[in-house]
Amino acid sequence: MTEQTKFSVLCSLFTWTQRTKSSFKKRSKFRKFLDSFCTDRNFFPAIRLILPNLDRERGTYGLKEHVLATCLIDALAISKDSDDAVRLINWRKGGAKTGSNVGNFALVATEVLQRRQGTASGGLTIKELNDLLDQLSSSENRAEKTLVFSTLIQRQMHRK
Repeated sequence: MTEQTKFSVLCSLFTWTQRTKSSFKKRSKFRKFLDSFCTDRNFFPAIRLILPNLDRERGTYGLKEHVLATCLIDALAISKDSDDAVRLINWRKGGAKTGSNVGNFALVATEVLQRRQGTASGGLTIKELNDLLDQLSSSENRAEKTLVFSTLIQRQMHRK
């Protein structure tokens, strides 16, 4: 069943876990997730998203912040001169257009993506996300990586 489980379910688990203080409650909720959504006892697809640093099957993505910013700009079809593109490229630098998340690439990228795409979940499954991440790790150039990001953004935002 993990293959049909929506990635948004896993995101909800992460959000809940981050907000909860009790270790007992966290373990209980995680166990419930595994029992409910990993009924075929195939935990691997979910675990490789939960603990990506332990995944020995998937290689590295070969993405530093600058390349990732450029890929996102291209995938979102943002003008390279736009405020969002400048914020992504200059995420370390302060200034009038940088916002409060300066110095934190993940937060800057999240802010740009939310502004450009909204916050609705398109129903991407754990399997689909793992497949896209496998494609990303095997991509050999920026154009291939951009295509994967474009596909990921389209699938996440437009599927119901």
